Amino acid sequence: MNQKTWLRMAIMLATLFLALGQGSARADDIVDVTVDTSALGSFGSSEIFFTLTGTGGNTAALSNISLGGGTAGGVDTANTIGSGTIAGNGLGSGISLNDGSAFLNVFAQSLMAGNQLSFLLDLTTTVVSPSPDQFSLFILDPNGNPIPTSDPTGFDNLLSINLDSTNPTLNIYSGIVSTAAPTPTPEPSSLLMLGSGLLSLTLLSRRRIIFR
Repeated sequence: MNQKTWLRMAIMLATLFLALGQGSARADDIVDVTVDTSALGSFGSSEIFFTLTGTGGNTAALSNISLGGGTAGGVDTANTIGSGTIAGNGLGSGISLNDGSAFLNVFAQSLMAGNQLSFLLDLTTTVVSPSPDQFSLFILDPNGNPIPTSDPTGFDNLLSINLDSTNPTLNIYSGIVSTAAPTPTPEPSSLLMLGSGLLSLTLLSRRRIIFR
């Protein structure tokens, strides 16, 4: 194989691998969520509920959880139902809900609230029509009453997300909740690294042809 033929093949392979690397990007909806819990901490233990309902086989994964000076209490096993899984002790490390085998999935845990609760929410976005899956959260204050919100359903959700598209709308029903796009921390995938290597070989081969 002469160098010109090898050069053409290297360019084609590099382009193919780079295209595959770009096409494999995840389509999940990922958002940073912060809840101001400063009004709860001095009155005793509160309880937070995360729910995922539906039949789409979606997953809601919570990571990078910070209690803002608060402490996690015990998991409420009586109200944790469905396919919720826990990494470590839930709020202390990570939580995952999946509605692949149960319509209603709830994770509940008590906490002594600090200044704020924050976490990274990663939602898959498989759309089921006409009734899309939904993620939501609400908090019971130390008296066992839900923090009042403007949730039109009457369930006093602080936040709900209907998974009706690959870029679903975040419905926020209280001023104590804020959301933001997470800071990107890209890491090169193996395909992209391979593609970069092929491009480097291509450039090297091109230089050899030029300087012959």
